[in-house]
Amino acid sequence: MSRHYFKTSHEGSPITVLIGWDRPMNNFFLVIEKPAELVGNSMAFDFLYTNLQERDPFNHDLDYYRAVLRHFQIVVPESMFIEVQRDFEKKIGNRVANHQADCSFTELAIE
Repeated sequence: MSRHYFKTSHEGSPITVLIGWDRPMNNFFLVIEKPAELVGNSMAFDFLYTNLQERDPFNHDLDYYRAVLRHFQIVVPESMFIEVQRDFEKKIGNRVANHQADCSFTELAIE
């Protein structure tokens, strides 16, 4: 599964947006994660959104997820959508990248 991350904020709180393509399931996905609270020595997480909350969580295209992000008024770099589409077209799995607001990104892993 490819995973493309972007750290930003929503309503004054830090969030991480994750967009990717799951090669075995043959679907795109979107997760908007926010820290919920510190628990012991680790951070617990809450989700502002995950496609798994949807009635039909596995049959959405990237335009659908663009609309979800617009709904939350979250702007992500276009590079995320370009690279996830590339992963889909080339059937790339296990790719991990961190994206920056200027559309640059750092690839952390690829298999």
